[in-house]
Formats: sequence, structure tokens, C-alpha cells
Amino acid sequence: MSESPITVAIIPDPTSRLAEVSRLATLLADRVLDAQIMKRPVRDDDIRSLLDAGLLLKEHGKELPSLLGQIMLAAEGPEPEAAAEPGRLARALRPFQ
Repeated sequence: MSESPITVAIIPDPTSRLAEVSRLATLLADRVLDAQIMKRPVRDDDIRSLLDAGLLLKEHGKELPSLLGQIMLAAEGPEPEAAAEPGRLARALRPFQ
């Protein structure tokens, strides 16, 4: 089954842009969760995009969408030595599988 493309609009003001980032991150987080539930591979680029969106929203003091917040917490993780290991993001997302 082919995924439908995510539509991106051109938005002039910064507040609306952040709202659009939040909307798109929610859609992508939903796709990632769906892929994990269906045991399909999750692209590293999708995870990086979610983390980048989360960091951007946090930087501007915006509330993270629920699912994105869970992914960010999992990626931060309690193990500091895990940050230097390859595959850290894959292990961080295991709770969502």
C-alpha cells in the first residue's frame, strides 16, 4: 500500500509556520507509529525529522503534540552512554513497537 503524500502549504507568518510544523510532525508521528504496529520498517530520515521538529517546537516554547512528545522522551532516554552508540534511535523507539 502506497502512502499518500503529506501536503505542505506556504505560510507567511512565524506563528502559523510553527503550527504547520506541529501539524506535519503529528502526521509523520502517526505514520511512524502505524509502520511499527504493522511491523514495517521505519526510515531513519522520518525519525530525524520528528526529532528536529520536536527540538524546533521546544526551542520556540510551543507544546509538543502528544505522540511527538512521547517520541522525544524516548529518544532522550535515561542512559547517557547510549548517546554514543550506533542505533540509539532504534532502541529508543522500541517502546512504541
